[in-house]
Amino acid sequence: MFPWEEPSKRNNRRKSFRPRCKECRTNKFVVPIVYGFEVSEELLEKEKLGEIKIGGVSRSVDAPNWFCKNCGREFLR
Repeated sequence: MFPWEEPSKRNNRRKSFRPRCKECRTNKFVVPIVYGFEVSEELLEKEKLGEIKIGGVSRSVDAPNWFCKNCGREFLR
C-alpha cells in the first residue's frame, strides 16, 4: 500500500465546524444553509432529514449561511 492510499489520521480527528446560535447558545441544532441553482434529489433528502437547509438560487454578500432548527434563526458565522 502506498502512503497516499492510506486514510488520513488528521481527517478522523477533526469534527465539522458548527457555530453557536446567538439565541439558543448551543450548536447542537445548527445546520448549514446551501445556496445554488440546481437542487438535486440528494439535497432534498438531506433537507428532509434536517442535515441542511436550502437557501435559494443566489446568495448575496450578507446572506446568512447557518440556520438553527431549534429557534429558527438564520445567521452569519
